[in-house]
Amino acid sequence: MALRIQKFLSQCGYCSRRKAETLILESRVTVNAQAAAIGQIIDAARDIVKVDAVRIHYTPPKQPIVFMLNKPRGVICTHLAKYPEKTVFDFIPDAFAKERFLYCGRLDRDSQGMLILTNDGDFAHKLTHPSSNITKIYHVTLSRPIAPEQKTQLLRGIEDQGEVLRAEKVLELPTKNSRQTLEIHLKQGRKREIRRMIDACGCHVHRLKRVQIGQLRLKNLGVGHVKYLSQDDISRLFAL
Repeated sequence: MALRIQKFLSQCGYCSRRKAETLILESRVTVNAQAAAIGQIIDAARDIVKVDAVRIHYTPPKQPIVFMLNKPRGVICTHLAKYPEKTVFDFIPDAFAKERFLYCGRLDRDSQGMLILTNDGDFAHKLTHPSSNITKIYHVTLSRPIAPEQKTQLLRGIEDQGEVLRAEKVLELPTKNSRQTLEIHLKQGRKREIRRMIDACGCHVHRLKRVQIGQLRLKNLGVGHVKYLSQDDISRLFAL
């Protein structure tokens, strides 16, 4: 079976196609003992593909399993065994322990809320790729209030580390204390995007929670709990 190398790795459940591109650029992927190239066509049944010198065996496409996790703070998104902390994959139900899952849109250690986990690399790629145009909504509590003109700047865009970071929408939410809480809508999903935007305003994020992806909202799901997503739930993830 002829497949592009990125799709091969995603169908095997090893990583998303975007992550596969990164691994290839880092020269960590080989095909028949030769460095792989992005877009390279391989024979999934015959070619020997390795990542970090470990062979990846082809597995035929299977029915995607998709969970929603209400991620607690202090839990990390990683497959690496070197971290002693709890990871998001520790919350996968025991019945699926043999499956390799991916996270769709990383939340850092100090962030919480809605995280999608799946055993299907193509699904993860579709959900996270900018071309899907999916909005993610966050509730962000700040260390101190920011000025109205700074909220406008979040919408216009802030340049940071050679990237333009921009919110689609910024709303102020009512709170029971003195801390300002904003609802921020994003489509780009760059690394630590909200924290970098708020830092650029001379402020810091006190608490960050993702509450919605597409039209699927995090509700009635306790912290640290997972929910198996039905086809109806999945269709709402991709609804614009």
